[in-house]
Amino acid sequence: MQRRKFLESAALGATALLTGRASSADAPAPSKSSAGPALRYDAWLGARHRRVVSAAHIEAFLQPPPNNQWAKFDPELGYVPSDSVQRDGVDGSRTVYRYGAAGERKVINYADRPCRVNTYGNSFTQCHQVSDGETWQEYLAAHLGEPIRNFGVGGYGVFQAFARLRRMEQAAVQAPYLIFNLYDDDHRRTLMRWRSFIINSERSSEMFHGNPWTHLRPNLDSGHWEEIPSACPTPAALRELVSLERTRAIMADHEFVHLTAMQEGVPDVPQDRVRRLAEWAEVKFDFTDAASRRQSAAKLGDYVARASTLHVMEQLHAFASQHGRRVMVVLSYGTRAALRACEGAPKLEANLALLGWLKERGIPTFDALDAHVADFAQFRIPAAAYLKRLYNGHYTPAGNQFFAFALKRALVDWLDPNPMAYQARGTIIDFQDGKYLDQPPADARPGR
Repeated sequence: MQRRKFLESAALGATALLTGRASSADAPAPSKSSAGPALRYDAWLGARHRRVVSAAHIEAFLQPPPNNQWAKFDPELGYVPSDSVQRDGVDGSRTVYRYGAAGERKVINYADRPCRVNTYGNSFTQCHQVSDGETWQEYLAAHLGEPIRNFGVGGYGVFQAFARLRRMEQAAVQAPYLIFNLYDDDHRRTLMRWRSFIINSERSSEMFHGNPWTHLRPNLDSGHWEEIPSACPTPAALRELVSLERTRAIMADHEFVHLTAMQEGVPDVPQDRVRRLAEWAEVKFDFTDAASRRQSAAKLGDYVARASTLHVMEQLHAFASQHGRRVMVVLSYGTRAALRACEGAPKLEANLALLGWLKERGIPTFDALDAHVADFAQFRIPAAAYLKRLYNGHYTPAGNQFFAFALKRALVDWLDPNPMAYQARGTIIDFQDGKYLDQPPADARPGR
């Protein structure tokens, strides 16, 4: 499939999103002024700044651990996970988040064994809202007989997850097999200079994240993608965000901010960079009135986001080839996308195009929608009731167990040799010596 064909399919997927978004995770929070006249652009920036920026929350975030902060500051990626206990679990329970020396979520099963699989992605990889032993990685590890590291980070986009992979896979914790998990809303986050500002989200003190990070931005002069460093690479720079002038300086001229403001009906958004972005993407943009701008902005933003994912997938493929790694790309979804699929809606054209692009390059994939649709077919209850068993915003422990065993067959077939649990032969001696990770026992055949 040619690049342009992929992007045309992405445009169709973007159009589908306009009529029924697959996820509301990054939908902007409603503005208090939404019932009255739309704010002018400068006032809109100020209102957003007042909602999003809290000096007290920034200071709490920057305190050294242990401080029960869900995340801690990182100069490149904005933040990485930190040890904490949060009240966000199933049935109102508290969840325990702990991390190893390299930043991976604490390994529970077979932590003393060699590890050959690292996983990357956002909160559906990190497994938000469950405790350490309830992640899909731990369910798989317990079943397969070998550890699986979890480098997922809630809130990351496709590019930010790749940037973490690129960092960790050149460190001591590198692994020969890499699982890269794409969530249905991750594409847009790649383009955000400051996610909390874009989605108008005030983070609580203990859950502060979404601060400025490195992101992708198209160079509208050269036509190429560029990696833009974080606007706040130091704690001091992060503290400066309490100044509206500093926030305006780093956000007011960004085209993704312009698109967001247009989607919220702001009447006097600067148009020059949006026009140039539309020309770069070869997407028609209607500036006629507020309604036209709103629809065009949503379509253009989704299109460019999907294009950025293709660029990251090219980077991932090149990195794996250069470093001798094997990659599997996994697609996971929130409740809205899963509900649409279980109720019979077809897959988005953009997702089909992406899966086809990966298949052409020999990259194995797993799409969780297929597993959910097949599983739901065995029930005689409404789709919403079926999904309530598995989701609590993110996957519940039962949801992670479902995901693990849906992924298991593809993972077992991918690993060479197969995990001990799926080898025809082997003894405790082989297991203790770790030989099964290098060469299966004599006469062993993959189990089914």
